[in-house]
Amino acid sequence: MKNMKIFIVLILILIHAESYSQLTFIEKKHRLLTKIPASEKSIDIPRYSNLTIKNIPFVYWHFCKQKEKQLSLSSPEQGKDSLLIRIWITNPIGKKGQPAGLIEIKKESTNWAGKLFLFEVNVDRRNVTETIINKKIIDLEPRKSNWRNLIDSLFHYKIDSLPTDDFIPNYYTGTQEPYSNNLQTFSFEISTKTSYRFYQYNNIHRAIERFWQPKNVEAILDILEREFKWDSIGREYFKE
Repeated sequence: MKNMKIFIVLILILIHAESYSQLTFIEKKHRLLTKIPASEKSIDIPRYSNLTIKNIPFVYWHFCKQKEKQLSLSSPEQGKDSLLIRIWITNPIGKKGQPAGLIEIKKESTNWAGKLFLFEVNVDRRNVTETIINKKIIDLEPRKSNWRNLIDSLFHYKIDSLPTDDFIPNYYTGTQEPYSNNLQTFSFEISTKTSYRFYQYNNIHRAIERFWQPKNVEAILDILEREFKWDSIGREYFKE
């Protein structure tokens, strides 16, 4: 019985220590994370709901904002484009030279423009930073369709209204820890003159047979591959 009491005390100490270190790390992240900018638009950015500090945006949004600055891109939260779509591709493999990418589609007035950014990043988890070390930029034009039909196809699969995977009921259950893997994460930014949304999906195939939302993400990525060959081009680039 005495040994059992000692065991229970040790467990409580470990739990307290883990909780304390986690809170300390969150406090540090809170200071380092990008702040959500003021905007006249409606802003929809997922925020952590299970932390003592409130209103902290998901860290993938923070990483997107870091890379946005390094690539000298505009801020969609405050921009005036008729439509701006960005899909950030993250491959969390190692800390040095992670392969990554960005698909950007923009409508300014009546003109459409598309770009594919391919780059590698060095990751500093302690300081919550991703630093681009090289990049390649490729202009995009639809190969099989036209801009209007392409955009209609993306909206058919609800690119403008899909939820973040964490917020899908019963998507992560039991002991499953979201994002605790080295599989691709896709972060979406959808901006119009009046609204901005951000959402993300990790490992879209983990439960794709049971949920329509990751199926839609897969369909969106397949459409963009058919029109732009973003994945094929990226694989060739990172093999060099």
